Amino acid sequence: MPVIRLNDATFVDLKTISTWIGTKTPSETIDAIVRDKMEALDLERDIDSGALGSNNPEGDLVFEKAPGLSFTRILSASVDNGKPVKVNWAGLLMKVISAVKAKGMNGEKLVTELQIPAKTSEYTQDGYKYYPDLGVSIQGQSAMDAWKEVSRLAQKYGIPVEVRFQWRENKKAQHPGKVGVIRAGR
Repeated sequence: MPVIRLNDATFVDLKTISTWIGTKTPSETIDAIVRDKMEALDLERDIDSGALGSNNPEGDLVFEKAPGLSFTRILSASVDNGKPVKVNWAGLLMKVISAVKAKGMNGEKLVTELQIPAKTSEYTQDGYKYYPDLGVSIQGQSAMDAWKEVSRLAQKYGIPVEVRFQWRENKKAQHPGKVGVIRAGR
């Protein structure tokens, strides 16, 4: 477990708060405060989010909500019954954005629709990459942020998406070595 150093005044405040909220240890108090703040901000912990819905016949973990996607790689994906050109989180996002573009979104209208950093011009600085087929430049996203945008667009535009992915063998991964499945737009 990580060690956190607190100054004396903060520790006294923590004891006072623990009395009011009925916790017994500083750790319980901090957990309660963080949990309350997470709820107030409508956030979920990566570890708790995406409670397992079920396992499929292949033994994959099927999630209702996206789990923590750090240290994952996509094994296979389908977007509107087609495969992404590049089977990674960025390729998946581009395939979904292409599907949105095919519904009549172009240029500024497409950029305005996206909830990730994007520009209508060719721009290749600050982590942006230009996609000539889309006519926009899009900033790189983490796996989790890419999935959030994929899921949002899939739901909004009725684009069926299914992703089968695997956590890498890394102690920081949520489920090291396991395979998971997430879906959107259905």
